[in-house]
Amino acid sequence: MSLFLALIFAISLFAGDAFSAKCRLYHKVRPGDSLWKVADRYNMYIKDILRANPRLKKRKFLRVGQRICIPYKKRVVRRAKRKHIKGYIVYRVRRGDSLKKIAKRFGVSWREIKRFNRLRSSVIVVGQKLKIPGKRSYVKNHRRSYRRGEVVYIKYRVRRGDSLRKIAKKFGIRWKDIKRVNRMKSDIIRVGQLIKVPVPKRAFERRYVDKPKVNLAFLPVDGKVDKSSRGVDIYTSCGEKVRAVDTGRVIYSGDDLTTYGNMIIVEHPGYLSIYAYNMQNLVERGDRVDKGEVIGKVGLKPGSGKCALHFEIRSKDGAVLNPLEYLGKK
Repeated sequence: MSLFLALIFAISLFAGDAFSAKCRLYHKVRPGDSLWKVADRYNMYIKDILRANPRLKKRKFLRVGQRICIPYKKRVVRRAKRKHIKGYIVYRVRRGDSLKKIAKRFGVSWREIKRFNRLRSSVIVVGQKLKIPGKRSYVKNHRRSYRRGEVVYIKYRVRRGDSLRKIAKKFGIRWKDIKRVNRMKSDIIRVGQLIKVPVPKRAFERRYVDKPKVNLAFLPVDGKVDKSSRGVDIYTSCGEKVRAVDTGRVIYSGDDLTTYGNMIIVEHPGYLSIYAYNMQNLVERGDRVDKGEVIGKVGLKPGSGKCALHFEIRSKDGAVLNPLEYLGKK
């Protein structure tokens, strides 16, 4: 039951974050400001600012003196947030974090972090402080230069809004290491540029070893697949049959979250599958379902007027996985 409540709470946080952003503070536009600069200053995505300020989408430039709604508190990453106190490190949770991601970053078990902080579930929130046990030498080891054979070089193509610091943060390394490996004379990078990112070999291997074993032979329905930040939206005809991707047990069937409409969550060995925007749920909580069994019917995607199924898969600790990465794997 605790796993079910944790998952529902995590989805609720996402729904509230995406559809009801509230102004925590306002930014007054100064000469030379742009959306990119404002987003970078508050460590946010441009799309989050546009979502909170719909009128900005129709304007090409910002007006000096204009007030812009900032939906989240300013998050400044400082080294001071990681303090060594009596054998543990104090870490402040950032957007997109999960217990598993934090555990990988510090080289400890996510279950150990959960036990050390006396957490009843795996759900964490932005701004929450966690104690990371052991690994007192983390900061020292994190700053050292790795020798040949100790790293894996990943090719990364620069996207709009990227900076060396943002890319380094994404992979959990120092931005100076990226600059050194690519022999850059300055910190400037351009969209489309291909750079090498040195990731510690142990962290790279752990990323794949710890992933749950998921084998998707098919998607729940046939149609046009559109990848979203969480799972995929499959556009098809309303009333199409939704099939379970694997054998498992239904742990939720209802419409408590208006953002997701009728939703079904099925628990499988090692992972969870989620089916939302349903016109009708054909199974109830506690039912056992077989692979390929019809569990619902496709409905309308809220706010779009289009027929679609929202499909996600998640690890048992609540981390969102990309279904397309597991489709057709043997």
